[in-house]
Amino acid sequence: METTTTQSETSAGADNANSNASPEPSTHAADFAAPEKCTQNGCSNVGIHHVGIHVKDPLLSAQFYRDILGMQLVGGSPADTPGLGASAFLTSRPGEESHEIALFSQPQFRHVAFKVASLAELKRLYRLVLERELPIKLTSDHGVSLAFYFDDPDGNMIEVYWPTGRHVKQPFLKPLDLNQSDEAILASIATEAVLPLEIPF
Repeated sequence: METTTTQSETSAGADNANSNASPEPSTHAADFAAPEKCTQNGCSNVGIHHVGIHVKDPLLSAQFYRDILGMQLVGGSPADTPGLGASAFLTSRPGEESHEIALFSQPQFRHVAFKVASLAELKRLYRLVLERELPIKLTSDHGVSLAFYFDDPDGNMIEVYWPTGRHVKQPFLKPLDLNQSDEAILASIATEAVLPLEIPF
């Protein structure tokens, strides 16, 4: 007896086969939304613009970055600097960034620094961090920038800063109150370096 297969039976069989097939595994990237397009003034930050690194001897390490990578030594502090210890600051673009690498003999000063486009954005992110109940480790007027520091969930220190446009040799540190008005903050930007006896981290 000859058996014939109708088109509907063929389609049904194909549907059953498809339903029994294992779904294709999702990729990790598919779990994330596409990156949002934004302009410099429309983003929360404009990128990572310097890093703080722990080294045994900041001056010796600075010579390495100068001789091998062509960076310029633009600041630093001796080992007996209160609250900070030895440091060295280097940049490859002195006309654009006051420093791109900060070398510290004390490991607690390791950090990654994000630059923002405006004082308003700096203050907005500061409020956001407070709303998330993340401890602010330090707010500081660095002369060249206004900044605040906090830790990510893994204990890595983050700096968020807004450049003031001033050219001031680093290290440069003065307490900063980001709860003040913009006018008061801008009027109080330091012109002389102040290093406290102890930095609270």
